[in-house]
Amino acid sequence: MSRKYDIGDRIPNEVLAARLDELSNTLTKRGEDWQREFTVRIPAELDRDADLVMAEAAKRLRAMGAG
Repeated sequence: MSRKYDIGDRIPNEVLAARLDELSNTLTKRGEDWQREFTVRIPAELDRDADLVMAEAAKRLRAMGAG
């Protein structure tokens, strides 16, 4: 992932979905990968940092339900 996105809503759904898959896979494996995958970077990487990816995905799901 990268710092190429400055605004969360500019991240394509496919990129968010791929990152959510990565995070999900990491949680189901044994080992210490989860520590690396769930770090928060400074400056933030909107398409990588787990908290930001999950928050943006939740925002988009809510918006779909409101329509």
